[in-house]
Amino acid sequence: MDINKRKKYQIVTRLFYSIVFFLTCYFIVIRPLRVFVNKNYIAPLYLSFDQNQSTSVSSTDRRINILLEGYSSPRGFGIPFGGYFWLPFCLFIAARQRIASKILILYHILLGIIPPYLAFLFINKINWAGVGLRVNETLFQGVFLISLFVGLKTIFEIFKKENN
Repeated sequence: MDINKRKKYQIVTRLFYSIVFFLTCYFIVIRPLRVFVNKNYIAPLYLSFDQNQSTSVSSTDRRINILLEGYSSPRGFGIPFGGYFWLPFCLFIAARQRIASKILILYHILLGIIPPYLAFLFINKINWAGVGLRVNETLFQGVFLISLFVGLKTIFEIFKKENN
């Protein structure tokens, strides 16, 4: 369908449909898939490293934590495409921000590659990888907040234009 011929819904309606659709998809498909992949593939892999090294590896449904001797707090990573992805993604889709959506998808794809590799290095006693995992946690939250604010700002600007 040509973009010019598509019916233009109000931003509030698009936002509502976007949130309902993606929340439904997240709780029915994505979250169970993330838990399944972590419990059956990722966690057993990292727990097998735990048997070979002097580390303590633990896992939750959507996260891997690694505690090396000499460290007071664990380092780790979460499975990407969780709630920190879907909320800003809903805003970007409702606001029709394709570039921002693609950047967010690419960032989460990279989260599926880089932090697991850093965790592997950290288990093998490469200490700078632990710093990288800590930086990743901070960067992850920063990207979430920035993308959330950009999405909300765009939604409010579209809302203002529609109501003028």
